[in-house]
Amino acid sequence: MGWTYCVIWFLCLRWLLLESQPVMHGEVHSPQYPLPYLPNLLKQWDLWVPEGHQIQLSLTHLDIKASSGCYQDSLTVLYDQKVVGKFCGQENSSHHPGKVPILSQGNRLTLIFQTSDSSAELQQHIGFSATYEAIDVDECSKSDPGPGSLPLCSQICINTPGSYHCSCHYGYKLHLDQRTCLFSCGGNIFEQHAGHLSSPRHPRPSPPFLSCKYIISVDPRFIITLNFTDNFHIDSVDTQQGPSCQHHWLQVTIPDREPMKLCGGKSPGLIATNSSSVILDYHTDDEGLSHGWSLDYSTNVTITYLHKYVINVWLSCLIEVTSIIYTFFLSLANINISLFCSSAVNDCGEPEPLMNGGVTFLSGFQNQYRSVVQYHCNEPFYSFPGGVNVSLTCKGEGKWTSNTNNVTPTCIPVCGQPTTLISTYQRIIGGSEAPDNTIPWQVLLTIDGIRVGGMVIADRWIMTAAHDLTHNRKPVSNETVRIYMGRTDVKSLMGCPVLVGSIHIHPEYNNPNGLDFNNDIALIKLQDTITFNSSIMPICLPAEGATYITGMMGLVSGFGIMEIYPPRITKKLKYVQLPVVEQDTCRESVKKLKKTRNNLPSLTDNMFCAGVPEGGKDTCLGDSGGPFALRDDGQFWVAGIVSWGVDCGQQGRYRVYTKVTNYLDWINKTMQEN
Repeated sequence: MGWTYCVIWFLCLRWLLLESQPVMHGEVHSPQYPLPYLPNLLKQWDLWVPEGHQIQLSLTHLDIKASSGCYQDSLTVLYDQKVVGKFCGQENSSHHPGKVPILSQGNRLTLIFQTSDSSAELQQHIGFSATYEAIDVDECSKSDPGPGSLPLCSQICINTPGSYHCSCHYGYKLHLDQRTCLFSCGGNIFEQHAGHLSSPRHPRPSPPFLSCKYIISVDPRFIITLNFTDNFHIDSVDTQQGPSCQHHWLQVTIPDREPMKLCGGKSPGLIATNSSSVILDYHTDDEGLSHGWSLDYSTNVTITYLHKYVINVWLSCLIEVTSIIYTFFLSLANINISLFCSSAVNDCGEPEPLMNGGVTFLSGFQNQYRSVVQYHCNEPFYSFPGGVNVSLTCKGEGKWTSNTNNVTPTCIPVCGQPTTLISTYQRIIGGSEAPDNTIPWQVLLTIDGIRVGGMVIADRWIMTAAHDLTHNRKPVSNETVRIYMGRTDVKSLMGCPVLVGSIHIHPEYNNPNGLDFNNDIALIKLQDTITFNSSIMPICLPAEGATYITGMMGLVSGFGIMEIYPPRITKKLKYVQLPVVEQDTCRESVKKLKKTRNNLPSLTDNMFCAGVPEGGKDTCLGDSGGPFALRDDGQFWVAGIVSWGVDCGQQGRYRVYTKVTNYLDWINKTMQEN
């Protein structure tokens, strides 16, 4: 008996659970519909749709015996025990709802159909039939959320099925409360040995809800000194112990020391950090008003490092010179051909030297009649055009004659063939470090101390993004740009910068407001020629007619930040493998973002997207100007330049790259004419 009771109870509970699940649509009708209903009925339906939805009830048919105030037979609709409507009669009667649907205030409705015993006589009224469906609530349309309450979103409210989420205008970011938009400030990494920093809009009042981060990080041999100007004002609360930084503050964080919170109206003046790195966090909220701060920072070499620095520079130079001499004699030891000579009197003299190559004697006495030599390039970094070997023979006229009619051949750089290949790919944000010699075309640029990317494309040419090299619509000065290459470790990389000869911005790049990234490409000519090796090698330019196939995996690399908040500066070169995104998908992604964010750049045919829809893999701050490389027939070629994007690694968003194939004519012309 007990077992039977338990089974019945379980089946009843299971039925109740199944019945209680919300549905998106359904249909209800009076008992026996479309046959006439019976007297003395009382039937109730509890309709329930998912949270964040309303119920739209449509009466497709109503035929209930009419009475004054629907006192006898009726269909009553209730929401939260309050009567929404009471209906009876037929079409065009005073108690018929007509064809206008009934919309509930929430996600539940109750229907009660009742008939009286006065219906016992033979009658032909068939009751009612209705359909219902879940209608998404547009939370964002609520203009007044209630007295004393804040709006759902401080800037942009986006309605979603069953819910909503907040977004921000371009230049702002969403706070951790997921509703408040913060002015997007700081986040830059300052690596110059001197510079100027200030709060947003200084000396005008700072915007509310600021959360700014400024990172100064220089070579460990130097220490940073902060010098605040007198124009300092951060809102504070006066206490007996002095100003209290309750709502606004500037926090100065120095390694191995307690963070300092600064506020009030008195400038901190000079702060000697005795450190090579400092983090400044500026915070405001909606209480109080601050005019902000500004400072100049400078660096000085430490006494501890000074003598070590001099000795290390001397040793580095000695090792470099020794390495060059060693390499020269090693190339002579690897001679693969010998010189033919005869005892003829004629002497052709020494063959002309070959840049980035050498000469090997094939037979004969050196430089005399019928001697034969062969040129060779320093492989695998240089080769002859077409791979043809070039031989010279000493003729009777005392001249070296080439088998290719070129007395002095030219060794051209080998592109896109690193001596070491990456076996696996990870993501840049929190991703894996690039092994040495795997991405030898990668360049780190600093422009006024701000870190960006670039790539080697020839022995005197670097390619990067135009927006990194422009300020106030003009190219930055050569002196503000520092170029580093040949290492994957930032500390050792930044020891010897390469100097800029000239900067060439694409003539049709015009981006005064940061909203037009069309033609985002630039070239830098170096003062001196690069000699290529395992750690420095150019990436190939695209072939004529090169195509971008959707889904093709490309290699993206850079020295950008690894995490957005809190920002973490990478100390090593990072890389990620990302697929080319179909252009319509890319366009739709940008179009969707424009609906929720004002002042976003537009996608043009000179751009393409790369990334994964689920997010988590992306480039970020500090990676702009870097390469998106595709590999074909054993060679890497530059398909794109990191240009712009919204946030980093977010779901449904892709990074936008400059399409390099569209600029081959301009690239070649610029290098030839300069």
